Amino acid sequence: MKKAISIVLLVALVFTAMAIPGVSEVDALTTATPYVPETTAPAPTNTQAPVKQTPVKVVNTTNLPAGSVYTVVSGDAFWKIANKFNISVEQLAKLNPQVKNINLIYVGDKIIVKATPVATAPVATAPTVVTKKLYHGFGNAVNYRVRGEQKDNLNVTTASVIFDQDGKIVDLTWDVLEVTYAMFPGWMDTAAATADPTIKDAFVKSIDDVWETKREEGYDYDMTHLKSKGAADNLTKKEWFEQLDYFEAYFKGKTVAEVEAWMAKYTDANGRPYKMAYPEKLTDADKIVVSTFTAAETSMLVDITTSATMSLQDGHSHFITALREAYEAREEIK
Repeated sequence: MKKAISIVLLVALVFTAMAIPGVSEVDALTTATPYVPETTAPAPTNTQAPVKQTPVKVVNTTNLPAGSVYTVVSGDAFWKIANKFNISVEQLAKLNPQVKNINLIYVGDKIIVKATPVATAPVATAPTVVTKKLYHGFGNAVNYRVRGEQKDNLNVTTASVIFDQDGKIVDLTWDVLEVTYAMFPGWMDTAAATADPTIKDAFVKSIDDVWETKREEGYDYDMTHLKSKGAADNLTKKEWFEQLDYFEAYFKGKTVAEVEAWMAKYTDANGRPYKMAYPEKLTDADKIVVSTFTAAETSMLVDITTSATMSLQDGHSHFITALREAYEAREEIK
């Protein structure tokens, strides 16, 4: 019975399928189990574009010396370039830190093939100090001036001088101690001075209270007569020490021999420079001498005698003699 029912149901199903338009027998048989075609999974796709390695090139080679830079051409290799310039691959790599991979160089690349000297600042060296030797000398010249009527005087001229190693005057100080009758009680009467002890006492007191050099006297020496007459009446209107200051400054840088030569040519018989600033004071003998001077020599003497006309070598004092003695007695300053 059951078998008959199954056959009836199968026949009914077939007829039903045939009654539905557009459905084939195959369709009917496959409706319950749809066909799925077998497919192959596609190969994975790499969506990232390949990166091209670009070497970093020398930024500026224009200032490098000729022959220091090589341009890569077709067929070149790093090792070939090293061989071409007779250096090792390691040395070439050190010269070109911009090349990250020595196996990847390209036509047109700039390769440094020669080390460039590095400019260095000159090393400052201390200047050579030439130490010049200095010498000090002290000289004095004593002369007695006879004037009569208790006007005699004794002059002690001193020169304190610093010379350099070439004998040139670096510094000069002249001075004079003029001992007059008034400064020396008993000078003209030695017998009385010996017999009277008070004269000796007065002499000692005179040394303590009265004796001064001409520099120490300063304006009181009164060469200008400003103090005694109320108006300076000498040619330069300058005091003794002021005139001597001028000569001291003028002779700096000269040797003693040069000073002596200057004195021999440019001073008169009394040891005074020819008074070119006061031509009316020139004697006939002076005029004959100065007529041979050049314009430069005349101008020099005008400048000098505007400031100083005093004698440097006469009965008053022997400045040049004292200067020479200072030079001969000089000793090195340690």
